[in-house]
Amino acid sequence: MAEHNFAVYNAFSSSPFGGCAAGIVDQAADLKESEMLKIAREVGAPATCFITANSGKIIRTRFFSPLTEYPMCGHAAIALGAWLRDSRLLAFDDSRIASIRLNTPHAFADIKIQQISDQHLEIFLTLPPAQFTSASAGDDEIGSVLDIDPRKLDSDLERAITVTDFRTLLVPMKHLSDLESIVPDANKIHEFCSRTELDTIFVFAPSKEGWSNGIRCREFCPAIGSLESAASGTTNRSVSCFLYERGRLASTNEGSLTLSISQGVELARPSHIASVVSISAGNVSRVDIGGRAVKVVNGSFLSPF
Repeated sequence: MAEHNFAVYNAFSSSPFGGCAAGIVDQAADLKESEMLKIAREVGAPATCFITANSGKIIRTRFFSPLTEYPMCGHAAIALGAWLRDSRLLAFDDSRIASIRLNTPHAFADIKIQQISDQHLEIFLTLPPAQFTSASAGDDEIGSVLDIDPRKLDSDLERAITVTDFRTLLVPMKHLSDLESIVPDANKIHEFCSRTELDTIFVFAPSKEGWSNGIRCREFCPAIGSLESAASGTTNRSVSCFLYERGRLASTNEGSLTLSISQGVELARPSHIASVVSISAGNVSRVDIGGRAVKVVNGSFLSPF
């Protein structure tokens, strides 16, 4: 039996029992894809990060849910940044910042880790702008899938699909209370996603002070391994771009805007996500998604691999 070191971090949270859990498995170069999937199921987190190579500046990884492999996983990337610091594998500069390149078999991204204090880090994943296509599903169908009155959807914002690491339907709602009242039906959502070739449904609403002051969101994803995500990284990148391009954030031609995002409240796992949207010549040039992470499990497990 082989012994594998692993840890579990809660990403987008600075305290245990918040945020979204991600497993970290080191020295995974010799593991087969089928073996990684079995380990991810045993770890049981929404995502597990397998480190297959580490040159100091470039980290090669693969991300698995208990059901499938992810092209990229924002919350697990944030957890990885914290694990690298805790494992003393980062070289910080005079500004207490360390930068790494994250490579998966399907994508790459840059991660910046800033030491705020001896206890706390701010970890940001840099991603390119999201792209969108029109959604064919109408409000009546979306309302039926989510068991809500379709009049609760925001008619001033169109329904769009973002095609990034996952195919996600973006569903804006008028009021925060309507978003909070959704009781997701796994079978309905899974059937709808399978029929429409989607991976997730991302529902969001403005804070009581309006879009520019923050949003609350929920992402339903039974088609890729869990009914609801407590924190989303790459999808929150998409909704940030969507809101800027539709004129719901502050207007600027150059510079950056920061959107405060709350997620996981309905799961009793509150997550706090910062989305920094960089603007050049009036267009989104990149998005940095970030937050904190805290270790909640550290140990090893035995396997026949």
